[in-house]
Amino acid sequence: MSGRTHFQELMKTMRQSVLKMAAVVEEAMNKAVAALSAKDEELAREVIENDRVIDEMQISIEDQCAVLIATEQPVATDLRDILTAIKLAADLERIGDHARHLARAVAKIGDSPYFQVVPHIEKMAARGVGMVHDALTAFVEHNADQAREVAARDDEIDNMYKTLHRQVLDIMENNPGTMDRGIDLMFLARFLERLGDHVTNMCEWIVYSRRGTHIELNP
Repeated sequence: MSGRTHFQELMKTMRQSVLKMAAVVEEAMNKAVAALSAKDEELAREVIENDRVIDEMQISIEDQCAVLIATEQPVATDLRDILTAIKLAADLERIGDHARHLARAVAKIGDSPYFQVVPHIEKMAARGVGMVHDALTAFVEHNADQAREVAARDDEIDNMYKTLHRQVLDIMENNPGTMDRGIDLMFLARFLERLGDHVTNMCEWIVYSRRGTHIELNP
């Protein structure tokens, strides 16, 4: 195997690692939402306990990228791809943290007046997970235009957050004895809003990997 072929195989493995991490993160988000919807505390615990797997995958990707930089001396587009993989892994890890926060809310929200907003949370999380999936597709396919399109969807997440925020405020006003749970849900809504921000960050790096210039999407 030639040196260039060996390098390309290592790059392929690195990209596959990022894809696997994204799949695990997507699954964590979907399970967390399912746990909240079904008031399933056992499933919620599974999401919380498996968060360490996501952390370990981030470390593994960083290690792979460090080896590529140290031993293969990549330049130009290849180096940008490696740097982008490191950044994507970092944002995916934070999204995994949001799934853990969502799972922890199951015990607090399940039997409270706030359970009525769960369908909105489901829609918001599903939109965010879809953005994650499509951003990773753009990364693998080296498609900067698709990355821009995915980032533009963050406006939808922001609007959904505003609606959820108003709904929670209304419930808090009508149920003053549940203010503590309302505050918890406010933080949860903010975590979901941040999911879109993380995907936007990912898309900015995907565009950088293709264009070689840093741009701010959704300023």
